[in-house]
Parts: sequence; C-alpha cells; structure tokens
Amino acid sequence: MSGRCCVCDPRPVRRAPAVLAASLVTAAAALAALTPSAGAAPVAEAAPAAVVVPAAGPTPSSWEGGVAVPYAPRWWPHGRSNPSAPWASGWPKPVLFKPTARGELSGIRIALDPGHDLGNSSHLSAINQWYWVGLRKTCNTTGTATNAGYPESTYAFDVVARVRRLLNAKGASVVVTRDRNTRGTYGPCVGARGSFPSQQKADLMVSVHGDGAPSSGRGFHVITPGVLTGYTDDIAAPSRTLALRMIDGMRFVGLRSTTYLSSPLSVRKDVGTLNMSDVPTVMVETLNMRNAADARLASTAAGRQKIAMGLYSGIVRYLRATR
Repeated sequence: MSGRCCVCDPRPVRRAPAVLAASLVTAAAALAALTPSAGAAPVAEAAPAAVVVPAAGPTPSSWEGGVAVPYAPRWWPHGRSNPSAPWASGWPKPVLFKPTARGELSGIRIALDPGHDLGNSSHLSAINQWYWVGLRKTCNTTGTATNAGYPESTYAFDVVARVRRLLNAKGASVVVTRDRNTRGTYGPCVGARGSFPSQQKADLMVSVHGDGAPSSGRGFHVITPGVLTGYTDDIAAPSRTLALRMIDGMRFVGLRSTTYLSSPLSVRKDVGTLNMSDVPTVMVETLNMRNAADARLASTAAGRQKIAMGLYSGIVRYLRATR
C-alpha cells in the first residue's frame, strides 16, 4: 500500500480469468533447505511434504478449522484517549487457527492480516469514514486489482491462508484479522487491524498486500513503522528487524524486490495498521498487481504458494534470530 498503490485504487474488481499454474519446484527446494541461523539450537526439519502445502484450488469464503479468537477484540476509533469500541457487526470476524503439528514454532502465536476485504467496494460510505490512528485516516480502501480484474483482497486472503497452513504445520498458533472475503462484509478498519495482535497476545503481525504501482515496475517491498511519538516508539526497532528478515525470506525463495522504489525497505509514519500496533508489525507489498509479470504470479496457485513460502521464510528467520 505505498503512496500510489493498493489502498488508493478505487477501480471495480471482476473475476480473474483461469491461468496455467507455474512450476514451484525451485522455490519448494529453497524453502526446504532453510536452516537455523548461526548459534541457534538445532531444529529437526519436517519432511518437505509435511511443510510445503500444495496448491489446493480456490480458497473458500470462510476458512477451514478456525475458531473464535481467545480475546474479544476492541479498537479505538478516535484515539486511545477516547473510549474503545467492539468490532463492527458488518466486519469479517477474527479467527484463531491452532497448530496442526508440534515443531520449531510451538508456543508462538502469529497474527496475519489479509489486506482489505472484497466487500469494501460495496460499502463505500462505511470505509470512507474518518478515524484517528496517529493521524486522520479513512476506515479502509477498496484495494487494487490486476488489469484482468483479480482483486487484491482475494489475492491477500488466499496467500494468508497458505502462510497460515505453513505456520500451523510448524507448531505456531495463528490469529487472522478476517475469516472471509465476501461482498457482504467490509473492513475491518485499519486501526482495528493494528490493535488486534497485542490483544490476541501475538508475538508479531504481518499484513499482506499487493501494490498498485505503475505497470512498468515490479517486485515486493516491506513497510515498517517509523518512530511516531506515543504510538510506535516501542515497536519501531523490532519491526525494522522483522522487515529486514521478511526481505531476506522473500529473496531466499527467488522473489524479486522492487524495481520502482529505491529500496525494498520503506519506513513510514502514515500507515494506520502499523501505527496502532503494540507488537512488531510490518506490511508486505508482495508484488505489483499492475505489472504483467507480477500479475501472472498473483493469478496462479503456484505463484501464490511461492509468495506464501517467502513470507513464511521471513517470519521463521525473524523468530530464529530473536527467540
């Protein structure tokens, strides 16, 4: 969601066309080869078949196996000096996914935030309401789409499902800000997304997006919060470390970093999700949906799995370095 990107693109979205899935053999081998950093305790790696979840077709509108989050989430629509509020009834519900196996990440809880929601474009009056997140921001935006009409919200929802499965298979619990991607819901607002991980006692949060930059550029970049007094003072440094490890992880599986920004690391003070967080949090613009090559990656199950593996690799690298 850079300045020219997904959060400000109001174009309507359409159903994506079917496309052939690309091979993921190289990326799968790279992820299976991921080993602990120097000085870390040796970890018995699961066999690749138990870690790399094959593409399984379209993500359902509501996810498999999720349960209600352990703590009823609240947010601060007008800043923390004013009363909090429960999540709106029209928003998707937050959801918890328990580990599917014991592993390296047992005892860790990770928050994932799939950007936007498919119904945002059908609830413009609601998402255009202004709230306080260290500055005045609207609740949310419609997000971007590929030129063929594949919506960012659907893409992010699918990628997060894939990352979540990988993390669960390594022993982590995963809390997700929205349990569905439908036209009947909207949001949650960015301030609520930011407040979510600390309330759920998560160790970190990764917000997943696709950018909407000029079509000539491609590649991923990672947004980390700058120091905003009273908001991000306590998380700016660890969030930067998380961002750097996410960059490492994305590159490790063969994903290209941005060609249209000067650096894949972007430090910003105007992103509500980051400003309202109290745990290390980054936003990953995983690719540029307007670029033809990146759009092909986003529009295939194999491409989304590769993106998920890069995100997973970055999260694991951060946890190995900081636990």
